[in-house]
Amino acid sequence: MTKSKSGTPDAEPQSNYRVSRLVSFILLIGVIAILGVIFYQVMSRFLIPLFLSALLVVIFRPLHEWVLEKVNGRNQVGALLTTLLILLLVLVPVSTLIFMAATEGSAVFKQINTPKIIDDLSSVRSRLNLDMPNSREIRAIENRLGLLQSSMVLDEKDLESHSSSFFEIMGDSINIANANELDWPVEAIEEDAVPPRGLHGYWQRFGNELGLAKQLQVEVEKEIRKKSSDLEDFAASSGDKHEKIHDYIKTIGKANTEFLNFKFELLGGRTRASIVETANPTGEELQHYTSQFIGFIRNKLFALGGSITAFVTSTLFGSVIMIIGLYFFLLDGPALLKSLQGLSPIEDKHEQELVEEFARVSRAVVLATLLSAAVQGLLAGVGFWICGLDSIFLLTLLSAVLAMVPFVGAASVWVPCALYLFFVDNNPYAAIGLAIYGMAVISMADNVIKPWILHGQSNLHPLLALLSVIGGVAVLGPIGILVGPMIVVFLQTLLKILQREMHLMENIKPPVLETTAGSAVPESDDA
Repeated sequence: MTKSKSGTPDAEPQSNYRVSRLVSFILLIGVIAILGVIFYQVMSRFLIPLFLSALLVVIFRPLHEWVLEKVNGRNQVGALLTTLLILLLVLVPVSTLIFMAATEGSAVFKQINTPKIIDDLSSVRSRLNLDMPNSREIRAIENRLGLLQSSMVLDEKDLESHSSSFFEIMGDSINIANANELDWPVEAIEEDAVPPRGLHGYWQRFGNELGLAKQLQVEVEKEIRKKSSDLEDFAASSGDKHEKIHDYIKTIGKANTEFLNFKFELLGGRTRASIVETANPTGEELQHYTSQFIGFIRNKLFALGGSITAFVTSTLFGSVIMIIGLYFFLLDGPALLKSLQGLSPIEDKHEQELVEEFARVSRAVVLATLLSAAVQGLLAGVGFWICGLDSIFLLTLLSAVLAMVPFVGAASVWVPCALYLFFVDNNPYAAIGLAIYGMAVISMADNVIKPWILHGQSNLHPLLALLSVIGGVAVLGPIGILVGPMIVVFLQTLLKILQREMHLMENIKPPVLETTAGSAVPESDDA
């Protein structure tokens, strides 16, 4: 090492060495980052199957240890037998259930058609007393009055259209009057008389306004045939030259208002009228809603995998990867874990804490969630079968899947089924029985199984659990139901580790240096 004139070591070679080491370190980090990105792109499609494999290994660790004991510690045989047992206990029943549910779902999807929906909707309306009397006539009068009010009368062709509309309104009014024991034509209301209230009063005022509009329409027709050029001038000058046409349009508006008041009174008030009209869509509206619903379901199904064939192929491929990963994790799991810990820059104690947290969350939270969902699904399936519902496998699978979502649960399936039995199937005893069974047995199973398995091990707030499930499903799909809460728990663990490290850094005292006099002084940053 070279020295300066003062006798101290020359700092230039040391500085160059540090710069070269820093450049080498930065290049190394850059290469690792690039290769890490490429590695992720290569392995990304295998991450979820491998995650499920690790999850199964942790959950069935006691079973694997029991199998190893029976085969005298032979790892290959034990891993193979444990893999086969897991396939028989979990994957085969779940795959069968999914296949049967998909078959039933396809059959239900094919049965969706407008006539069936109309029949079911009619049955529900009858049970809820939401039938709309004279729905065709009421809607026809509303539409024609609206068109008459918004259209201008400029020539004889317009008059013919108005006359035809008046004729049809009169015919529909006669049908409404006969169906509701109302007078038609109505008695004229004198100018000084106080118009009556209620259904008959609104109907009488509607009839008077409609009759007056018809009289004005006849007078307008005479004016058009006499002075068509004057009427064209009226249209160009915004209608201020011909009071009769203005009064005619205004009177139609009054008739429309009175008819709306009559409709609201006939249907039981404005609020109930809105409900009744919503429950009584027209054939065109119902066809539109049905087409939208079928298109939505079809798009969602295709979005899962582009096509049924691609989705099935992807699922089978993922299942094969998961089974292979399960076998090798059982065979060489500890060695793989030790190798990963050796490559990680994180301290060993922190890595061990994360591994233990993964095992704890998997055995507690995930196992509790899956077991509770499976039990609720089976209990719900038994209830659906007893009540005589169709598509038992589909309803059972939906109950089990939705039971894993906080604040949603299996009730989101059995409650609509109970309502269907009561209002559509006209089976009140089965509906009431299913509702009682759902509240007392199905939903209560979650309150028994989870506390029994968790024993207070879950520190995840219910609101955070719900948001993690919803966010996990939105980002990762159905597997997000399990992955979402685990990510949140791991983040909590990492934040706790970071908090401990920061606390330790704050409490570390700087080292001291011994001076020539023997007194100790703190070492400065420039030393």
